[in-house]
Amino acid sequence: MAGNHGEKKGGKGLLSHSGQNLTYTEKARLIDSTRWANQFSFTQLKKLAAYLDVYKVPAKTVLFYEGDKEPYLVLIAEGAVHVVKFDSAGTARRIATLGPGRTIGEMGIIDGEPRSAAAVTATAATLLVMTSGNFERLNRELPGMGIQLVLKIAKIMSQHLRETSGRLIELMGG
Repeated sequence: MAGNHGEKKGGKGLLSHSGQNLTYTEKARLIDSTRWANQFSFTQLKKLAAYLDVYKVPAKTVLFYEGDKEPYLVLIAEGAVHVVKFDSAGTARRIATLGPGRTIGEMGIIDGEPRSAAAVTATAATLLVMTSGNFERLNRELPGMGIQLVLKIAKIMSQHLRETSGRLIELMGG
């Protein structure tokens, strides 16, 4: 994670970059193209778009570092993102590469705990971001949609736990 975009500068990772000015309809089309929110109608996606910011960033852009405290959810619309964890020797280990329609940061937006891993773009990427403030505002202003989003996040986290449990059993030789 070195290079112009990989060095920790005390910024806020992805949020230190400039967002793109897109209409709610354009944001909704980006979300819809990933099929991430296929349980939402297009009208609902346009409402959800009011709570999302869009970032277009080059490869090797650090989205956040392990241990960062500012929670935000990232939906990958285009491109790929490496999820990286450091082992006990301090060596960066890629634990996943995620593409369009996948999210990162869902745990932090729910529990507010520090990041459990780092994330860096593998390619140029278009990302939709929901900050914890916008997540709280969505739940206050559109509670029905907030519940749908929380259920979606819970399902994603459950899938991640199942995948991790399966990998752990394989590593244990079971």
